[in-house]
Formats: sequence, structure tokens, C-alpha cells
Amino acid sequence: MDFKQESPVWPYLGILACLFVLSITAPRAWDRLARHETLNHALAVHRGRTDRAREKPAPASSKKLDAAERTLRNASPRKTEPIDQPVATDAVDPSLHSSESLPESLVVPPAPEFAQQVREESEVADRPATPSTEPTGESPAEAPADELALASSAWPLPRVLIEQLTRLAQEDPRAIWAQQAIGLIQQLCASGRENRRGTMDILAKLRASAERGAAVPAGGLALEPRAARTRYALARWLDIWESAAAWEQIRPTDGASHARLEQVRDDLANVETLMHSGPSGAAWQKYLQLESLHRVLAQPKPTAAERRAAARKVLDRLASSQLSRAQRKFVSAEPLTTLQTALRTWAAEPVTVGRILAHLEQYERTGLASDARLVADDCRGLGWSSPAEAEQLSERLDSHYRNANLRIAVSGALLNRMVPQPKKIEAPVHDTVVNVPVNGRSTTLAKLSVRLVPDPRRIRVGLEANGLVASDTVSTSGPATFYNEGQSTFLVRKLLVLGPQGLSVWPAIAEAENNYSYLVSLETDFDGVPLVGSLVRSIARSQHESAQDEARVEVEQKVAVRAREQLDAEVRPHLVKAAESIQKKQAATLNRLGLELAPVGFSTTEERIVARVRLAAPEQLGAHTSRPRAPSDSWFSLQVHQSALNNGLDQLDLAGRKFSLPELFSWIAKKLDRPGLAELDDLPDGVHVTFARQDPVRVRCEADHLEVTFALAELTQGRKHWHDFTVHALYRPEPQHLVPSLVRDGAISLDGRSLKGKPEPLLRAVFSKVLSRHRDLSLLSETITSDPRVADLEITQFAIDDGWIALAYSPRRAPANMARRPKP
Repeated sequence: MDFKQESPVWPYLGILACLFVLSITAPRAWDRLARHETLNHALAVHRGRTDRAREKPAPASSKKLDAAERTLRNASPRKTEPIDQPVATDAVDPSLHSSESLPESLVVPPAPEFAQQVREESEVADRPATPSTEPTGESPAEAPADELALASSAWPLPRVLIEQLTRLAQEDPRAIWAQQAIGLIQQLCASGRENRRGTMDILAKLRASAERGAAVPAGGLALEPRAARTRYALARWLDIWESAAAWEQIRPTDGASHARLEQVRDDLANVETLMHSGPSGAAWQKYLQLESLHRVLAQPKPTAAERRAAARKVLDRLASSQLSRAQRKFVSAEPLTTLQTALRTWAAEPVTVGRILAHLEQYERTGLASDARLVADDCRGLGWSSPAEAEQLSERLDSHYRNANLRIAVSGALLNRMVPQPKKIEAPVHDTVVNVPVNGRSTTLAKLSVRLVPDPRRIRVGLEANGLVASDTVSTSGPATFYNEGQSTFLVRKLLVLGPQGLSVWPAIAEAENNYSYLVSLETDFDGVPLVGSLVRSIARSQHESAQDEARVEVEQKVAVRAREQLDAEVRPHLVKAAESIQKKQAATLNRLGLELAPVGFSTTEERIVARVRLAAPEQLGAHTSRPRAPSDSWFSLQVHQSALNNGLDQLDLAGRKFSLPELFSWIAKKLDRPGLAELDDLPDGVHVTFARQDPVRVRCEADHLEVTFALAELTQGRKHWHDFTVHALYRPEPQHLVPSLVRDGAISLDGRSLKGKPEPLLRAVFSKVLSRHRDLSLLSETITSDPRVADLEITQFAIDDGWIALAYSPRRAPANMARRPKP
């Protein structure tokens, strides 16, 4: 296993390519409780103490509500339950990249176009009030969240948080704080913006309640994870509510934006003049997609949505985490900074607190990519606004809902096991020591090891080479010839620092020590001459001994210099090769998908290195729930949030497309650069699928299962025809020795009104072949799990919960000593 050649991200993404192929989401069938129930009734439903007799609903309304409840139970995705709390490389080595030009290999591809134009505040929300006949991959078919938020000053009730608090209060008698928090949340959401002082008082009481909950131990070890997840969810919403209460609505006027048209045109002309003067100007123009700005400026009166979309494309590329140090320096200079300032006013968007909170509540319930884009759009619109309150709310949204969705931790012990060891080197010696020619042979033995240097914000790794040089040499000075044996030890250190802005490689430093140098034999030209021979030998030996100290110092310097140069020469090609491999494979795949692997947090302790990154496009979210904790003795751990999977699925560009099954797998194989996916020979013949236009693919990680959902607008096989239905398949984690496999669990379920009265077994047969039980999904590449250097490890964690897939390897644990009944 070579960590330089095999990135832990792509084995996982590659294996899950089968999920990318045909993942679909449940149809839009979520509840209409927000329309038909009061806040008191909603809380009563969650507590299981609803008194329907006092409501006295009309018969027609009762039927509607019952149908909504049935839809909620049958078609809505299962609720997730958060677990435990969730958390930057210096500049790229200048020798590896040009300081001025923009190499094509480093050009970040354009981000994908927005799935939908950003709405003005006065526009009608984008969700229809009545269910569509085509499955969109969403859950609810209810009134637009934006419309409800704009029509009322009340804040939407966070139903997922209420469910978590209610369940904890019911199962843990010590969690009195949870019951109190439910009542305070009800008051908070009912008051909304009308009573700011009362809102702040309620928030202070909620914060105190959360602090009391943190101080109260859970009623048993089994409830501690649930209590921690609930406390984290409450803290997340408190941060958002507090920032929202301090924020006022931002409404940039169209007049201000139109007044900047000429300014943007002038700034753009200055930028293009600068780019034309350099050798990489064409690459920069292509990368920044400046043509989109030209198209907007060519219109007499471009709309706010058109200006916003064009400005965000350019700003996203200027702020990309994939830019090198030299490229970041270029974009931070004039006139690019002037253009960025002008474009920020275009990119900002009027957003209300009610709209933001409604989008957050909706996304937490559904987990859909389309709802995630609404939240990300709100976050981006606030981020480009000027008031400090808007920036604070944007930072809170970014921190909580664009958190790292991929975490990898590797111990120093595993790194030392994986680091390649240099072989014994035997080489001739032709040198001079104290101006005396020296010839012979030397043998060099070295051991390469890794030492982790603690750093809370970077991955700081030291390479150490401990070695020994044994020499057998002959030197001639005047009439005397000396035969020597010597031994020297050396220690070479080389520092590599990986942070948010790249990789820094420091020159090696070395020190050496001459352990001994023995004069084995001495010959002179006068050995056969009586008296003179012994006198010459005595003088030669005396001169040799007097020069020993000077020779020892010179030998130590030469050994240190050669060891340092050798380590530098060996490490640099490996780094360059690894960078080229990552650029051609992993980075190229990310570029095709329009995704970025943005660093969120790096850290190094004496025991392990930890990398936390976000896999997402600029308009997508990251993780928002707390990740599971890996065992303390793990040597390698990996946590993947479902947002990373759904972001990749959303970028496969399947929405609304029609494929035959071979064409579909070829499409996915090309997108992911995995030719093996196009060679599957057990697919059913004559099947054509058309994906839904929205949320065609989704995975959901909860209750120790990974749920794959396909939303299809149409499927045909010969003369058979089905339309507007969804397919669900469950996969459970099942470790097979060192292979973390996901095995299909249970039968495939189909859902859709068009399936009533149709021969459903034919569809089941089709998807039973596509999602065959004999085709397990592995979370890691076989090159990793079959490496003999990890043969003595075992999987100590392989769990799926609250949106996360958690995997950990530890040294094989000895079985616990237990008393056993003696055999008769």
C-alpha cells in the first residue's frame, strides 16, 4: 500500500460508483402538518398525547390530514438521530509550480451552472402547492416554505430537533432539560421577529437549558450517544437563531446594481488588459469564464438573477481552494480586487430570516440535494453582503451546514509500517580526505521512519533516515600506503507541512558521527630497507595519528552532506510523481464532476494525523450532524457523511436524462474514470430508464443501513412501460475480514401511483439484477485491504448512523479472559 499513490477518498468514491449509477429519491410525499396543525398540536403529536377530540376538524379537512399522515408514514425518509460532536498545508512547494503562469493542469474547471435561478424576495417560491405526477426525489408536497415564511412573522418549527428532544425525554428520565427545551422552542418559534426582547430572553433560557443538559449525565451508556447528538443539534440551532435574531433583512436596490454596470464594464476591461499582457491570459479568461460577464453586460437591462449568476461564477473561481500560492497572489492584486468588490454587490441577494430558517428546517427533514442548494444559496447570498450581522449569520451557516463531510485519521504507527525502506547500497569510494586520495568500497544501511510533529492546524510530518556507513578504504601519502576500516552513523531529517494552502517541503538537514576508524595495515616503499624502513613506518604512523581528528571531522561532514543529498533526491521524485498522479486521476475526476475537495481542518498529534475536508461544489452543503467517534486505539479511521455521496450523485448530471442500462453505466464510468463499470455483463436487456428532473439520485445513512433511492420518470422494457415511481434498496455494513463490504439487505421496494395494477414482479426482476445481491460494495480499494502489512489489523468499527458511515481499523485485540464452565 502506498499512501502517495492511493488516495483514501477515491477508493471509497469508486466503490460507491454503483450507487451513483442508479440512486433515486423517494417521491415528493412529505406531510402537510405545517398547514393543518398548530404548534401546540405538532408538539402533542411528537409527544404522543394528541387530543383530537378538542380539534373538531371538518370532515373534508380530516380526510386530507389523514392522507398526509399516511403519506408521511409510508413514503417519508426515516428520521436521522445525530451522534457525537463533529472539527490547513502551507503554500505549494515553489519548485513544483511556476511563480507566474497558470499551468493548464492547475486550472480549476468551471463550477456547474445553478440548477435554478435565484429568486427575488417578492417572487413566488419554487415548490408547487400540489404534488407533481413526476417523482422529483423529494419528500413533501406542501406549500412553499418561502411563501409561508414571508406570510408570517413566526419562525418555522424545527421538527427534526423536536423529535430528538421528545425521544430523549421519553427514554431518559434524567433529561428534564429536553422537555423544558421543547416548550421554549415552541415559544421562540411562535414569537418570531415580533418581540425581539422576548426572543433574546427565550434564547438565553434555551442556552442555559442546553448547558444544564451537558452537565447532566445520560441515564445509561446506551443513551449517551443520543443525548450527545441531541445536545449538538440544539446548539446548532441556537447558534443560527441567535445570529438570525441580530440580523436585519438586506435589500440591495436594482438602482444601485444598475449604477454599477459601467463600473463593472471598466473593471472587466482592465482585467482583460492585464491578462493579455501575460503568457497565461487565455487560460485565466477560460478559467474565470469572463464570457458570462460579457453576455450580461451586453444586455440593456439585465435582471438581478442574471447579474447574480454571472457574478457568482467568477467569484467562486477566484476563491477556489485549488489555486496555488502564485495563483492566489495573482488574483489578490489589482485590478482583479476591484472587479471582485463590484461583483460582490451583484452576488448578494435579498434574504429574509424566515426564508433561511424555513430552508434549514426543510433540508433537515428531507436531506435532498435540491433543498441543500436552497440553504447554500442563502449562505452565499449572505456571505457577499456587507452588514456585519449578515456576515455573522453566513459564517454560522457555513460552519454548521458546510462542515467537513469526509474525515481521515492515520496513526504514526501505521505510517511507519507503510513507509518504504531503502535497500542496502554498496558503492565504490573515490574521494580525498585531508588532501589524501582515498579509494575503496562502502556499504550504506538506512532505516526510514516517520515522526509526527504536533500542530493543531496543519499536518506536520518529519521524515527521518537513520543510517550507518561502513567503509574499507586505501589511501596513499608519499611513500606510505594506509589500509583503513571505518564506520559512521548519520541522521537526516526532512520536514513536510500540509496546510489549508498547500504542501511545503523543507530542505533536509543532516548530522553524522564517525564511530571509529582503524588503521588495519601500513605499507611503505622502504619496508625492505633495514633501519630506514622502521623509521619511515614510525613517521608515517605518527603523521596518520596526528591527522585523525581533522580526518574525522571531514569524514563526518562528507557523510552528512551525501546523506542529505540522497534523501532529497529520493523524496522529490516521489512527491512529484504523487502530485502528477493525483492531478491526472483524482483531481481530474473532481473537475469532471465540478466538485472541490476543500480543506476544513488539519491537525497533528504525537500519535496520528487528521484531515477533515469537504467534498462539494460551491453551491452544495457539507455535513451538519455530529460524526461518530472512532475507537481510541484505531490506526486508521474514515468517516464519510451522506452529503459527500449526494453531492457526487447530484453532479453526475443524471436529472431528466434517458439511458439504456449499458449507456448509463458507460456514462458513470466516464464521469468517474472507472472503465470497469462499463464492462458489467449481467445487466437485463432492453431496459431504458429516464431519470426524474429533480433529485434523481439519493443515499441516506441511518439506522445502520445505507438506503439507495432512485427516482425514475420512465422505465421501458420492450412493450412494457412504467412511469413516475421510485425504487429503494437497503445496504447493511458487513465486514468480511479486512474488507468493509456493504451488502444488500432485504427486498427492493417500489413506490409510485403508476404501479397500481401493473405487473410489479417484472420491475423487481430488473432491479434485482441491477442491484444484485452478488455484487457487494466495498468501502476501500482491494489494494489497501489485501496489503500484507495490514494483515494483523482488524475492523473495530463499521457503523452507519445519523448520516455518517464510520470505519476504523485497529491492531487485533486479544480475546477477553472470561470464566468458563469446565467440560464434564
